[in-house]
Amino acid sequence: MAVSFSSTGREWATVSGEGLHVYSLDEDMIFDPIGLTEETTPALVQTKVKIGEFSLALRMALHLNESSLIREVMDHVPFDAIPLVVRSFERAEPSTLERLLQNLAQTMAKSPHIEYYLRWSLEMLQTHGLYMERHRGIFMRSFRALHKSIQMRYDDLIRVSDGNQYMLEFLFDHGMMARDAVEIQ
Repeated sequence: MAVSFSSTGREWATVSGEGLHVYSLDEDMIFDPIGLTEETTPALVQTKVKIGEFSLALRMALHLNESSLIREVMDHVPFDAIPLVVRSFERAEPSTLERLLQNLAQTMAKSPHIEYYLRWSLEMLQTHGLYMERHRGIFMRSFRALHKSIQMRYDDLIRVSDGNQYMLEFLFDHGMMARDAVEIQ
């Protein structure tokens, strides 16, 4: 009945008598129409964020599967509310948890808010770790992506802290030499 292509040309969808069919060249493109209604829009997600319904907003953003929207919702969750939001996904579908973990890994790789996203990672692993371990085949790609993001951040922090340590040592030695020069005069 209808065919539509994405702007990138990597995905396309068709509507037939059997329903909606979505095809993609990318492996990470997941379309999950369960829970997706005409009312589920990015504007509604942003409204839910504004009124503080972060769990519902995140669930809706995951159903829409728009990375920028998911990142926006995650960025607005208060630090202390992260455990509550993560626990709200206890009965979530494995694909929803996998998408959340995958988006967490992608966001952590780009965001300057390291502690904030480490908290998300810790809560995800503490709350859903046993379930994800039992179903590791589903989550292995996300685990690897998350590990890579955390390792990259760790390496960056080590590099910065080592540079700061050497700079402090230099400044201390320079200050000591300047003090000694003043005492000699």
